[in-house]
Amino acid sequence: MKKLFIAVAFVAALIFSVAPSYALNSMPDDVPGRQPLTPFFLVAKAGLNTGGVGLDTLMVIQEIGGGATQYKTKGYLHMIVRNYKSVEIVNVTFPYTPNEVKAFGVKDILRTYLSASELASIEVTLGGTVYYTGYIDWENTLESNNLVAFMYLIDLPNGWAAANTAPVYEVATTQLGYHSQQTWQYLKSGATLFSYLEPFSPAGLAITQNRERGISAPAGTTNVASSFRLMPRYFLKDANAQTWIPIWSSNNKVLSGTTINSYSFTVYLYDNAENVISKTINIPYELNWLDIRTLLATSGQWSAVTGGWLDIPFPAGDPGRGNTQWLAYSYQTASSASAGASWSVLTAVHREAGTIS
Repeated sequence: MKKLFIAVAFVAALIFSVAPSYALNSMPDDVPGRQPLTPFFLVAKAGLNTGGVGLDTLMVIQEIGGGATQYKTKGYLHMIVRNYKSVEIVNVTFPYTPNEVKAFGVKDILRTYLSASELASIEVTLGGTVYYTGYIDWENTLESNNLVAFMYLIDLPNGWAAANTAPVYEVATTQLGYHSQQTWQYLKSGATLFSYLEPFSPAGLAITQNRERGISAPAGTTNVASSFRLMPRYFLKDANAQTWIPIWSSNNKVLSGTTINSYSFTVYLYDNAENVISKTINIPYELNWLDIRTLLATSGQWSAVTGGWLDIPFPAGDPGRGNTQWLAYSYQTASSASAGASWSVLTAVHREAGTIS
């Protein structure tokens, strides 16, 4: 019995002494991380000053590390709201405590901190409705994987409520054994200090996949993935339904030798019957919106399509297959005169990187 007790105690000691686990580097896994990202927000312009009416985006950030003193400040979140070109428009700091859940309504943030001209600079029209859009960085003062996050798109009076986990960057340094392209130097706002985080980039993901297979990452710092693509689903229940695809990346794209923002290439639109057509899209900014209806014909076979998927294969060379980071979502909605017949869905878009070897 004594030997059994010692064995059980030894196993228990191992369990409670294990360091926090890390997920797949360069993937927005559902695991705790250091720095949350709201990769997009969408707020109805008409609903900005009308309480609960109109679409709002909510961000919930949860501290899961515990420790410290309950109800006492453990760290700080530096909230940086940016427009679709990554220009900073709001910069505010909030304290957080152990095990706290903090909820933020973007409608309230915009109403509190933005001027009329700043609001006008973040307008986008989707499905004939004007919205405010942008994204939010959340800088965590603790160098610890102690946060998880969630985002919600809510318009309850009109029957829309959708949610997904929000990406959170994990700490990643070369000292922890990561390849140089598996770590990213995030320059903190207003400072000269860096946070070292995982990148959601094709090159980082390709190297991770190689290392998972026991293949050494190629030497050098300019390697790119052999391929990279996004694969969003779309669904159009009827003429009132929409699918909007926000695509977030880590930088703006400028035509060589100019100041013109442009990054256009060919994509392939499939319907549920496996028919396919090619289209050209342009996604030059840090936050881009694709309205699937703008890719469909207004008459003929493709005007009646109700569902399918979009193959977005990035052309060779940076920014598509290099160190530029890419995340995307599919926001599908159906509208009806009755809120009970309306619905919305938010799904993360699949990402695929070809390995370098």
